[in-house]
Amino acid sequence: MVMGERINMNIYYNIKFKSYGINRVISALSESLPKDVVSTNDPSNADLVILHVIGRNQHVTKYARQLKDEGKEYVVIQYSLESTRNPDTQDWEYLWNNAKFVWSYYDLGKYISSFYHAPLASNPSVFYKENQTKKYLVGTNGNCYKEECIGENQLATWQAGGKSLHVGERFNSDPIVEYFPNVSDDEFRTLYNLCNYFSCLRRKDGFEIVAIESLLCGTRPIMFDTPNYRQWFDGLAEFIPEASVGETVGNLKRLFKKEPRSVTNEEIEETKRRFNWQTIEKGFWEKCTI
Repeated sequence: MVMGERINMNIYYNIKFKSYGINRVISALSESLPKDVVSTNDPSNADLVILHVIGRNQHVTKYARQLKDEGKEYVVIQYSLESTRNPDTQDWEYLWNNAKFVWSYYDLGKYISSFYHAPLASNPSVFYKENQTKKYLVGTNGNCYKEECIGENQLATWQAGGKSLHVGERFNSDPIVEYFPNVSDDEFRTLYNLCNYFSCLRRKDGFEIVAIESLLCGTRPIMFDTPNYRQWFDGLAEFIPEASVGETVGNLKRLFKKEPRSVTNEEIEETKRRFNWQTIEKGFWEKCTI
């Protein structure tokens, strides 16, 4: 090796998930690799392993211990906490404190010594406003019928006399709901544009990258008024209380009965500023390569 020559870092991050949002993150990581960082498909060849954490505390902590025993470093991206079997932050101490750093959109800085607090983002060259007439009262997506309040949206839509769409698996044959099981990004962009609202309701915790995508398409997201959503989407989303199923249906119905607030061009530009992959990934890779 020549004196002063920099050695490439091998990094493993490309685990495939069913999660729409996590796969967006993996794509962003892949597209923003620094020149001195090399992706590997084999974690045994990696110097640094990215752990996408959505729960399973004991499993992921066991793997983290194995990585440390092998002399490897790891980074944690913490997507879930309150909805896991281990919502107590003390249960995560080993995983967090032995990581190179932890990235999360939750404000966990007081629990973690090396913390990167940043949101997720979206690509405005893929998701943008089209000249479409609104056809659906609300759009939903995902496979978690209860956690993502899909039923509440469909019932409130029926009570408000509208139609809705769902991107994902078919849950029922309700005539007011049109299902789109497999869509490309271009098709999803058009579906966002056809909705007055897009539901980004998820109980207990979450971020919901579809909120960014819908805003970029000129469609107002609906979110629970909890700190994990409010801290990032204040002033951009419609917020309702996180309440019982019946109360949620009532709150959605009242919202659907009102004249929708159009997303302004200024709000779209603010969305681009707040949720910018280039800025977020730059900070991420800088912490990886320190």
